[in-house]
Amino acid sequence: PYMPITVLSRQPMRTKLTYRVDAIYTFHFFQWNRRMCHTKLYISGGGSLIQDVTSRRSLWYYLYNIRQAKRHHNKVLMYGCGIGPVIRERHRKLAAQTLNRYVDAITLREPDSLTELRSMGVENPDTRLSADPALTLPPADDVLVDSTLLSHGVPPQGDYICFALRNWHGFDEKLPAIRAAAVHAYEKLGLMPVFLAVEKFQDPAVIQRAAEGLSVPHYLITKPEEPAAIIGVLSRMRLVVSMRLHALIFAAGQGVPLVGIVYDPKVSAFLKYIGQDLYLDLAELEDSALCALIDQAAARERDAGQVQHLLEMERINLETAP
Repeated sequence: PYMPITVLSRQPMRTKLTYRVDAIYTFHFFQWNRRMCHTKLYISGGGSLIQDVTSRRSLWYYLYNIRQAKRHHNKVLMYGCGIGPVIRERHRKLAAQTLNRYVDAITLREPDSLTELRSMGVENPDTRLSADPALTLPPADDVLVDSTLLSHGVPPQGDYICFALRNWHGFDEKLPAIRAAAVHAYEKLGLMPVFLAVEKFQDPAVIQRAAEGLSVPHYLITKPEEPAAIIGVLSRMRLVVSMRLHALIFAAGQGVPLVGIVYDPKVSAFLKYIGQDLYLDLAELEDSALCALIDQAAARERDAGQVQHLLEMERINLETAP
């Protein structure tokens, strides 16, 4: 509890003020290496950092950090991770060599990541299944959640269905189906659509496009708050329809019924792991299929037992720290 913490951050001053920890700019390599001479443990995670779909340079960066941490005699923990996809063969070999040689322990947020590690040939680190650390984040208090909703014109108490969407290849072609599902939820189930931006840079424009021309009343929350406020907002929903993995994780942590729209294997991997079977691929999204899943989710109750099980699994992350 008394160990000083240093965080790599793109906004180090904001990180220092918000979380009361030391912080170094993410790409200030000289300062970072100098600090590593005086640390004992390097934590890499969470999220899907070991992948080359988003960016090759991103994979190289995280592997470099792992190597440097071990060369400075730190223990290395990959914490609550998703692995893959790593597509290029030379990247698979590079990642396997680095993880086998320089990582002490790995905790994974779902079984598909374990399968990917094994197929890459990663055998040496102590590797365990856990759950995503974001599940442990608590919601904001009721006053702040009410304030967040009211600031966007949303009455704090109501029967809502949340749509958390993101841009992706082929997304615009599916907008009519998403709008039809919102209309169905309002007219057949009595649920008011709420479109929530989870990521502050890209999502506001996406949800505005999704709600454009919608024929039923609806709300837009376009300015995402701190994670606790977003979790609080999601906890007020009757059900959540989401492409965004973290919206699914946050809602699952509150026991809210879920419908997933899968744009990346990590979304279906998470849902399968927590026993949620209501999802469909973005490429196969049609209004009738999405409406059917929404009907099934609306018939389900909040699952407190699932929440407790996920929290127990997440504790493995802490227990595994070397």
